[in-house]
Amino acid sequence: MKDTFGREITNIRISITQECDLRCFYCHEEGEDGAGQLDIEDVESILKQASELGMYKVKFSGGESLVHPQMMDIVEIGSRYMNDVSLTTNGASLGNMALDLKERGLDRVNVSLDTLDPETYKEITGKDRVEEVKRGIQRAVEVGLHPVKINMLLMKGLNDDEIEDMIRFSSESGAILQIIEMTANREEISEEYYERYHLPLEDIAEELEERAVEIKQRRMHARKKYFLEEPEVQVELVRTMHNTQFCSNCTRLRVTSEGELKPCLLRTDNHVSIREELDKGADLKEKFIEAIENREPYWSE
Repeated sequence: MKDTFGREITNIRISITQECDLRCFYCHEEGEDGAGQLDIEDVESILKQASELGMYKVKFSGGESLVHPQMMDIVEIGSRYMNDVSLTTNGASLGNMALDLKERGLDRVNVSLDTLDPETYKEITGKDRVEEVKRGIQRAVEVGLHPVKINMLLMKGLNDDEIEDMIRFSSESGAILQIIEMTANREEISEEYYERYHLPLEDIAEELEERAVEIKQRRMHARKKYFLEEPEVQVELVRTMHNTQFCSNCTRLRVTSEGELKPCLLRTDNHVSIREELDKGADLKEKFIEAIENREPYWSE
C-alpha cells in the first residue's frame, strides 16, 4: 500500500495500553486522551489485516508496553504475522522479561532513558528506578536483542549536560544512543514544556560530524547515524520539528490503544476508528485504506 504522496506503508506501530508505571512529566501519550487497552484478539486482527496489506514490521508501544498483562503472547502473535517485531519500553521491568521476550519472538527494543542521574531521573519520571532501567538495557543486550536503542529526549537545562555520559554508557552497554528533539504536538501544557525545554539539535549534529569516523543516513526520516571511535558507539539524532525529511520518508501507520488508526504522529484530528469492527470481528480493510488515504506530511515545503 502507498499513500497519496507515494509513501509505501511498511510499518505499523500499536499502542497496546495507556497504563504506565512511571509518570514522565513530558509524556504526550502517543497523542491519546484516555486509558484504552487493546487485548490479544484486537492485536491479532490488526496484524492480520496489516500483513495482508503488505506491512511487515510492527512496534508495540504504550503507555508502557511491558505492563500489559498479555505482553508475551502479543509479542508471539507479532512474530507470527510480521518479519520484524520490536517494542518501546521505559525499561524498568525489562531486566526480568528480556529473555522471555526474546524467546517469544522479539527482535529489538527501544528503551527510554533521558538521564543517568538518580535525582534528575526522579524529577522526570516521578520514580527512583534508574538503576533498574540500566540493568534492563544491559540484560537486553546480553540475551541477544539487537539493536537495543536508548531514547534520550534532550531537554534544555535539565539533561543537556549529560550527552557525553550517555554516549559513554551506551558504548559500555553495547546499545545505540538516539538523541531526540522535543516535539510540540499537543495542547497548552505541551507548548509550555516545549518553550521551556526545547533545544535544537544543529550544534550537536556539528559536534558529532567532527567526531565521527563514519556517517550513514537511514532512509527512515533521513536520519543520520554517527559512528564514533572514542568511545566506540553509534549515535543517531531524531529531529522532528520543521523537518520535511522526517515526513517525506515516513512509512508508518499507528494504532491507538482505544482502537483508532492514527495516520500521523503529530496530528489527532484525522484518526479512523476501528473499535466497532474489532468488537464485531469485522473486516478492517476499508478502514485501513481510509487511514492510509488520510496520510499527508505534517511538515512540507
